[in-house]
Amino acid sequence: MDVLKEVYLDPKNVRLETVDAKVEADIIEDLFVNEDALGLVEGICKIGYLTHETPVVLKRRGRYVMVEGNRRLAALKAIQNPMLVPDFQARIAAYASALPDRSRLAKVRVMVAPNQTVADQLIAAIHTGNLRKPWSPSRQAAFFQAQIDSGRKLSDLLIRYPTIDVRKFVFRAHVINLFKSVRYDDAELQDFLATKKWARGLSTLARIYESKDFLALTGLAMDARGNISKGVSDATFKEMATVIVRGMYEENINTRSLNSVSSPRYTQLMKELRQIVADANDPTPPADGAGSTPGPTSSGSSAPGGASPGGGGRPSGTAGAGSGGTTGTGSGAASSAPTAKPPAKKPPTSKKKKPRNLDLGQVTPPDAYPEALKLLLGELSEVDVQKFPNGTFLMTRAVLEKSIKAFAEAKSVDIKATGNSQNGRVQLSHALKWLLDYVKTHGPTFLIQVIEGVRTGKLVVYTNSGDSLNAINHNHHFMVDADQAFSMWASIDSLMRYLMKP
Repeated sequence: MDVLKEVYLDPKNVRLETVDAKVEADIIEDLFVNEDALGLVEGICKIGYLTHETPVVLKRRGRYVMVEGNRRLAALKAIQNPMLVPDFQARIAAYASALPDRSRLAKVRVMVAPNQTVADQLIAAIHTGNLRKPWSPSRQAAFFQAQIDSGRKLSDLLIRYPTIDVRKFVFRAHVINLFKSVRYDDAELQDFLATKKWARGLSTLARIYESKDFLALTGLAMDARGNISKGVSDATFKEMATVIVRGMYEENINTRSLNSVSSPRYTQLMKELRQIVADANDPTPPADGAGSTPGPTSSGSSAPGGASPGGGGRPSGTAGAGSGGTTGTGSGAASSAPTAKPPAKKPPTSKKKKPRNLDLGQVTPPDAYPEALKLLLGELSEVDVQKFPNGTFLMTRAVLEKSIKAFAEAKSVDIKATGNSQNGRVQLSHALKWLLDYVKTHGPTFLIQVIEGVRTGKLVVYTNSGDSLNAINHNHHFMVDADQAFSMWASIDSLMRYLMKP
């Protein structure tokens, strides 16, 4: 059928924002403004008209109306006559000018539906069913990676697929390969990368590697030829990848826990990765590192010519390169005094820096929990424990009490009504007593000793007890250090994980 003369846009099309659009000019404008028909014009002009789906028409009051394929028809009409859409005329004409013969698109092959009911059945099946399974992120990336592996250059792919964000998919493929090329020390992580669970989690990985924080830390970049580079050494990247893959394996890193760059898990993950980079203090990326290229000189590396950063590489009276061994002062005669030697560089220490943040990786509050608790957990994950051990201890107490109360609330339990209160108030000791009774009844039994230890103070280390948590809040003579704050959190870690899954 002739797209301009024999088939018409459907005024009853559910896509239309303008419900009472009766004039074809209004319908076509609506489809360009609200349904990106211009993008379809671009695709048809650059790639060609795809025939894998045939439009469907219906004879209505003596003329054929398009009931399935209105965007395509609008695009084809506009290609034949750009003036039909005045606001998009110049752009449509520019795209259409690339066509060798636009008259070849003047007619479109269609199917004719016998009646509206049959047409509606087909339309519903196409638009509300899941007849076509979309490619997973890994499959999308693998398609373009296969193209590159077969010898095609990125520039070729950009021409071949002009309407697709090829760079994004090629970059994704390179990043996935970087993670898969790491030789993980834990065999379980190495095996994990060959599982469907890993493949399903690549959308989670994308949230990490597409973030500005991660790209800045790693220096990951792709040049115009499709080659990827990174600004950290292979060893540093391995440590970073291990943390990420471990989190995905243990399922505390997922799209839910990384739902925003302000989520507690995202904040904690970036702090861990920053610490790895800071501890590594890579002088320069290794020249033979797989997939890496030399990045900017770091603060610990030698500057060109052998001078140390800041210009302090040689004592002021020693000879410079090519000076023949003469001193920098006096007449220039050879000196009988021994030449001063540069201070010996200290060998890099292998001592691991102390952790600075609590590990809240697997403590992710469900959506139903109060925002106040979620905010407090996020703040606790950011506290520098080495600097603020007592503040950390205070917040740990508050987090534990609030988490138990949120857990009870999710179970539709009023702790006060169970008799665990004092003067109508539920404090930490009451919350722990209720939780102990609940776990004894409902399980898991392994938490009984954990709660008992925290509640009664019958622990080897006093600071791992509920009494010490109360002391930090009420006793103005009581204090803790960073190690004790970490120890306290370690003692309730399994309990906190349980409370996050009501």
